[in-house]
Amino acid sequence: MQKRNRVASDPLKNQQYFLLEEIRGRWVSCGGDRCRMPEVHIYRTGVRHHRIRFAYDPNTVYNCPLWQWWGITFFYLYGRVGMSYDGERDVLVFSDYGEYVRAE
Repeated sequence: MQKRNRVASDPLKNQQYFLLEEIRGRWVSCGGDRCRMPEVHIYRTGVRHHRIRFAYDPNTVYNCPLWQWWGITFFYLYGRVGMSYDGERDVLVFSDYGEYVRAE
């Protein structure tokens, strides 16, 4: 039996715990269907508090607090959405929405 070589990204490169200051800013989906994926803005609201804003369009905007608990970063938007960050590629990965790159 011959082994198949898989070409896949290394999941260990994506950090589940990272400083929220590293991911502040605007992010856009790097998937093929950008019109259905919301633009994301991560911003600071206090000394240790950050929020994430999903904007599907100007009339549909969701603001959610970001949480970091036991090495996992997440927020609640109709259920828990996990986040990881690849600092080498500067890619933010959402468990429900896929990969995002910086808009700037």
